[in-house]
Amino acid sequence: MSPRAFEIPLLRAAVWFEEAPQPEMPMDSFFDPSVGTADVAYVAPLYRRRLGRLARGMLHCAGRICPEPRDMRVVFASRHGEMERTVAVLRDLALGAELSPTLFSLSVHNSVAGLWSILKENRGPSTALAAGPETFGWGLLDAFAAIEENPSKPVLFVFGDDRLPDLFQPYAPAEVVPHALALLLGGPAERTLTMTWDSEAVGEPSTAPQSLHFLRTLGDSEPLSWRGRGGTWNWHVR
Repeated sequence: MSPRAFEIPLLRAAVWFEEAPQPEMPMDSFFDPSVGTADVAYVAPLYRRRLGRLARGMLHCAGRICPEPRDMRVVFASRHGEMERTVAVLRDLALGAELSPTLFSLSVHNSVAGLWSILKENRGPSTALAAGPETFGWGLLDAFAAIEENPSKPVLFVFGDDRLPDLFQPYAPAEVVPHALALLLGGPAERTLTMTWDSEAVGEPSTAPQSLHFLRTLGDSEPLSWRGRGGTWNWHVR
């Protein structure tokens, strides 16, 4: 099967790191990087005090590039979601304790997408996606499919990941730094991302998280590749 190439129009991008980012990030009118406390001041206090670190980072990035979506198609993606909350729910179940409705509702994988829709009164369709180590790539491809279906409407893609709880650290293939990334897709594009997926280019999988590897393309003029178990992803932003 020949490699599949996709030309993805990008309007704006934002990234958030809890600590100093790796790699170093450029800053311009297209790209909005931030480090430290996520800015979620636009979130009503009733919701804000319940947010976990991952949700804060994802909502921070989404809010920076997409202030008033209303009826926008959105794709939220995370490999593990709010795992700390999930583990707490499972512990309560194991102990036979009564489950907290708030804890449970914020542990489900589409909780951040749902919060975004409520906070911004966004009535557009939303997707919450998880696809293992290649969650970022497949989530971005899902957002691109939405742009192809209706090029006149921008699409918001938000990705976030956090380090796993200590219980799961022995099974973590690589250390993940808490981070989130948002891309606003649509035209007229500020940048164009050429993304190629080659199912025949297989080999030893890359160890770096896919999303962090992708971020390097925003400050690098050369195409970069990331290898998964099912094939190789190539990215080039120009």
